[in-house]
Amino acid sequence: MDSSNPKFLEVTATHTGDGFDNSQGDLIRSLKREIKGLKGKVTAQDIRIFEMQALLQSGKGLSNILNLPHLLDTFMAVVRERYDLTNSSVLLKEDFENGEKEHFQVMRYFGLEDHYIDSMGRKEPLYLFRIEKNNGLLWQLIQQGNVFSVRDLQKEPRFTTAWEKLGLDVLRSDFWCPLIKSGEVIGVLTLGERRDGTQISETDYSFVQELASLATTIIDSTLRYEKNQRILNNIQILYDFHQELSTINDFKLLCRETIRNAVKAVKAQKGNLMLLNRQTGKLELTVAWGYIDENVLEGLNSGRIETKSFDIGEGIAGQSALQRKSVVVNNRDDIPQMGSFETYCICSVPVLNGGQLEGIMNFTNKVHIEKDGSAVLDTLGRFTREDLSLLQGIADQSAVSLHKSRLYSASITDRLTGLNNSRHFEDTFYELAAKAVVEDKPLSLVICDIDHFKQFNDKHGHKAGDFILKSVASVFMDLRRQGHQDQAYRYGGEEFCLVMPETTAEEAILLLEEFREKIAKKDFVYENLNLKVTVSVGISQTGLHTKDPRALFNMADDAMYECKRNGRNQVRIAKLVPPTSTDSDKDSGEKQVG
Repeated sequence: MDSSNPKFLEVTATHTGDGFDNSQGDLIRSLKREIKGLKGKVTAQDIRIFEMQALLQSGKGLSNILNLPHLLDTFMAVVRERYDLTNSSVLLKEDFENGEKEHFQVMRYFGLEDHYIDSMGRKEPLYLFRIEKNNGLLWQLIQQGNVFSVRDLQKEPRFTTAWEKLGLDVLRSDFWCPLIKSGEVIGVLTLGERRDGTQISETDYSFVQELASLATTIIDSTLRYEKNQRILNNIQILYDFHQELSTINDFKLLCRETIRNAVKAVKAQKGNLMLLNRQTGKLELTVAWGYIDENVLEGLNSGRIETKSFDIGEGIAGQSALQRKSVVVNNRDDIPQMGSFETYCICSVPVLNGGQLEGIMNFTNKVHIEKDGSAVLDTLGRFTREDLSLLQGIADQSAVSLHKSRLYSASITDRLTGLNNSRHFEDTFYELAAKAVVEDKPLSLVICDIDHFKQFNDKHGHKAGDFILKSVASVFMDLRRQGHQDQAYRYGGEEFCLVMPETTAEEAILLLEEFREKIAKKDFVYENLNLKVTVSVGISQTGLHTKDPRALFNMADDAMYECKRNGRNQVRIAKLVPPTSTDSDKDSGEKQVG
């Protein structure tokens, strides 16, 4: 037989007889081992090629996604499918202002419970789950950047202390993959066990790590893209804010528009502006705005709902004023809970003009704006660095305007009552009345006088008189309607005026009758005395009575004195026919009555 024939060699290699050379058998066995080894290498190379192709395709797919939630979901899905895993989550470093603390919070997850029980025993959405960075063994391994197992073969945690302290059972993870960009940990990918209950082997870690490295670059780019989009949007908001507020001189309106724009810009649930009272040294609420009950807002802005003033250094707003810098608290447990509204996050920003404190802007909670424009409380939302930068920009832009407007407001405000003064009435009433005539829209003028006020002063003293003036003025000021341009003035000693654009006399008298009745029934308590007063009120309307602003004033004044001549404590609309010159002379002589 031909010994060079491969079949012959194969037969001889397997023959156990004594007629064959053992060296030939060893050679054959060696060749078979080499062939087997080569097959193993080919298989390994094939697997590696497949993994590299999978990485390449995954990288292409991930790089086309600029939406962070979609990107994270896709990233997790690729790894889960590759190893048939039960669950996964991605935690990213918070972009919040948290002082020196650094936290990582669940951003996306799959296969886990939607809620967890926190350390306070509260049932919370999983997106609120966060872990604090520390110097322990777990974080030392994370910073190395390698994939590592967090449970042993008996499925017990390898990092017992961290596991218990951070409550990591919530994540049901078997191994973690750090997400590191330029030496900085930006997040962690956590992965659970296989569906058959086994764990993936260490030989599989390399694929996960390489995919994570690729995904981390894309995640970082997406975060930067979204951040840049927010910055560009904030620049546009600041520009629009400046354009809108640059033409406003009215101090109260400027305050309201400032806080309204700021609340809208950062999607806060509510906000307020507290100004520094330089006489008392306290921060006092000036105006509020937000996505809350309109009656509550109206009550806060009118002063009907009493609010607390803060000392410098008191509370979060007081701390912001003391430090002359913004203070953000995004951890609900660190926020004193006051009132019926639960506070999840709060931000206080100082309004500084040349280093001098003008006030503090405060914002609480975040909202989702629905398609229909309604706002829904976002219990997961927190104030970001971009929010803070935007609010500081708004504060800087408004500081100078508020300062100038504050000075202007002081010059047109009656110190005793807080109403606009008579000089401002002269500056605005005739212009508003003339505008109403040109636009053919009704404007009502109301003149109110406290009955027998001279006798009241003679009986109770001027301090009691000042108290009554302030008290009646406060109720009179509440006549200004939200959404209207009503303006209230102290015209004389005990005489008040109310200008009501786009309002008929018939509409005005309904409000003034309520006001008159409220004053008549009210007990004004001063130094343990229950004091009573009444008012007489006259009303005139452009178009209905006259087109001349001066005549309009005289007719409302005449209607008010007609009330006094007929018993006081009344409200009257001016007569349609102007009085004759003789009647006018007669009336002017009778206007001395109190």
